[in-house]
Amino acid sequence: MATLEETDHKDVDKYVEDVLTPDPQESQPLATVLWESRKILFYCLCCCIGSMLWGFDVGVNTITMALPAFKMVFGYEYEGELLIDAKWNSLWTAMTSIGMILGGVVCGTLSDRWGRKAGMLMGSILSIVGVAVQYISNSAGVLLVGKILNGFAMGFFLSTGPIYVSEVAPIKIRSALIATTSFFISAGQMTAIGIGNTRFSIMNSSAYKVVFAAQWAFPGVIVLFLLILPESPRYLVRKGKLEAAAKSLKALHTDSYNIPLAISSLEQEILAEATSSQTTQNYMDCFRGPNWRRTRIACSMFLIQQFSGIALYAQALYFLGISGFNVQLSFQLALGGFGAGLAGNVISWFAMGYIGRRPMLFTGTLINLTILLTVGIAGIFATHKSAMLYIAIMINFVQLIYAPTIGAVSWSISGEISSVTLRAKTQSLCTLTNAISNWLFNFITPYLINNDQANLGGKAAFVWAALTAIAAVYVWFEVPETRDLSFAELDKAFGDRVPTRAFPRAEVLRRGSL
Repeated sequence: MATLEETDHKDVDKYVEDVLTPDPQESQPLATVLWESRKILFYCLCCCIGSMLWGFDVGVNTITMALPAFKMVFGYEYEGELLIDAKWNSLWTAMTSIGMILGGVVCGTLSDRWGRKAGMLMGSILSIVGVAVQYISNSAGVLLVGKILNGFAMGFFLSTGPIYVSEVAPIKIRSALIATTSFFISAGQMTAIGIGNTRFSIMNSSAYKVVFAAQWAFPGVIVLFLLILPESPRYLVRKGKLEAAAKSLKALHTDSYNIPLAISSLEQEILAEATSSQTTQNYMDCFRGPNWRRTRIACSMFLIQQFSGIALYAQALYFLGISGFNVQLSFQLALGGFGAGLAGNVISWFAMGYIGRRPMLFTGTLINLTILLTVGIAGIFATHKSAMLYIAIMINFVQLIYAPTIGAVSWSISGEISSVTLRAKTQSLCTLTNAISNWLFNFITPYLINNDQANLGGKAAFVWAALTAIAAVYVWFEVPETRDLSFAELDKAFGDRVPTRAFPRAEVLRRGSL
C-alpha cells in the first residue's frame, strides 16, 4: 500500500473509484444489519452516555431553580415571590457553555493525537471534579465554577461521542445512531426533572444537593465502559496501527466480518481523501475549499437548534413558576413533554432512512415556527388561564415535533457531513458553535422572561419565531440530502461542488453521473 507521500495526485480518481464500491450491508434488510452490528450498537449507545450528562445538566439547572430550597439559599424575594437573580441565572446556564467551548477545542487536538477513548476519559475526570465543586457549593460563585468545569467535560463528550459513532457505524444505521445523541439529551433532561420532582417539598440543602450528586453516575459509568470499549478502527488506521485496528474491528463485528478487506478499504478511503485535498489536518483546513462548505453546514446545525427556541423551552419550569402557573401541573407537563421527546427521537431513527434528513429538518423548522407564533400570541393574553395553559402545553410538548426533526436530524447531519481526515476538528468546531450559541441564548433568555427585567412572558416566543424563519430559509438553500451516502461519496459530491438541491442519490454517484 502506497503512503501519502508516494502517491501521485493523478492516482486520486483510482482510489476514489475503489472506495465508491457499494457497502454490502446497504442491500441487506435492516433487521439483518442490526443483528450483524449488534456489538456496534452496544458500544455506540454507551458512547452516548456523555450526551445524557448534558441533558441531565440542563435539567438540573432547570429543576434546581424551581426548587424552593434552592431559591432560599441562592435567590431573593421580589414582591412576595422568591426569584433567582437574572444575572446568576444567566451565568449558571451560559458559563457552562464557556466550559464546553474550551473542552471542544482541546478535545479535537487530544482525540486526534491520543484517540477517541482518551477524549472520553479526560471528560470523565473533569466531570467528576466539576460535580464535586457543585455539591459542596454554598455560594453562587462557587456553584458557577463547578458548572464551568462540568461544561468543560461536556465539551469532550459532545465532540468525541458523535465522532466515534460516525466512524464505526454502518451507513444504513449511521444516521440513527448519531441521532441517539438527541435521544440521550432528552432522556437526561427527563431523568433530572423526575428526580427533582421528588425534592420539591424538602426545605433544606439536601433538596438540590442530591440532584447535583446524581450527576456522578454518568462519568462513573463512562470510566468503567472505557475498560472494554475498542478504539476507533478508522483512527488506528490513520495512525498506521493496522494490527490494533484489526483487533478493534474484531471486537466490533461478528466472526463473519472480513477484517482484511475492511482494513484495506479504510486505508484506501483515508488515502484517497488525504491525497485529494493534500490536507495538513489543522483547523484552518476546515475553512478551505470544499471543507469550508462542509464546516459551515455542520456548525450551523447548532445555530438552528438555538434559533428554534430550545433556550426558552429549557426555562419552561422556571418561567411557568414565576408566571403563577400551577407548580405541580407544570412538573407533570414537563415530564410528559420529555416523554414525547423520547418518543419523537425513536421515530426519527426510522424516518430519516425513509424520508431523508433535508425534508425532515425543513418541515421541522416550519412547524416550530408556527408553534412559536401561536405561543407569542397567547402571551399577549397571558392574564387568561386558558392562554397560560396553552403556553404551558405547547412549550413542553413542542418536543414531539422538535425532537424527531430539528433535534435528531441536526446531530445526524453534523456528525456525517465533515470529511474523514478533519472529522475530529470539525466536530470540535461544532461543539464550539453549540457552546457559544448556548451561552448567548441562555444568557439572554432570563432577562427576557424574568418579572423584574423585560417581563415579556410568552411574548418572548416572537423573538425565536423570527429566528426560526431565518433558519428555515437557510436550510432550504444550504443543507443537502445525505441519506445513504458513504463518506467517500460525500467527499466526491462536495469536491465536485454539487448544488444543494442537486445532491445525488448514492447509486447515481456511483455511476459517475456527476
